[in-house]
Amino acid sequence: MEITKETDSYNERRYGKPWIAVVDYSNSRKGEFSFGDWQGRPGMAGELYITCEPGDIIAVGQKDFRKPRNSAPKYHQVNESGELIYISNNPVDAYKASKKEETKS
Repeated sequence: MEITKETDSYNERRYGKPWIAVVDYSNSRKGEFSFGDWQGRPGMAGELYITCEPGDIIAVGQKDFRKPRNSAPKYHQVNESGELIYISNNPVDAYKASKKEETKS
């Protein structure tokens, strides 16, 4: 299924363009990111697109050039209807959620 997520306008001198990725924990606890696409003009509102499956962990982020520590991605899980359910901005919580999904299967 394809997920779309709207993004807000932003100050392009302070922030990088928004990004979205499916996080695969099968080979690494850190996760391997498979990036989707963003459509929009720098600084303007746009949309993120990614192909995923129910149960996948999705990371959404945007680089903050002034305060890099604020650049941590937000992790979500895709439910059966294709909605993104917020997990946390902590990668450990995302990893644990991915392992809970594996035990259900």
